[in-house]
Amino acid sequence: MTTREWLFLGGGIVAGVALGAGLPKLRRQLGPMIAEAGHRAGGLVSSLAEALATQMERAEDFAAEKAAESSNPA
Repeated sequence: MTTREWLFLGGGIVAGVALGAGLPKLRRQLGPMIAEAGHRAGGLVSSLAEALATQMERAEDFAAEKAAESSNPA
């Protein structure tokens, strides 16, 4: 291994130990923000699903109207 590879390996180990030691404190501080982000993401996904369902319903209605028009000549 080269000196550079040893430095990256050592730095990764040090960073891992530091993160592991500070994880409980970090989790307490970031927990409310992560929960809020999850709540907002859930609301966004729900809104997108509702909009998609509405668009699909409109497309189905349009297709049904076109089919009814073509089967009933004027």
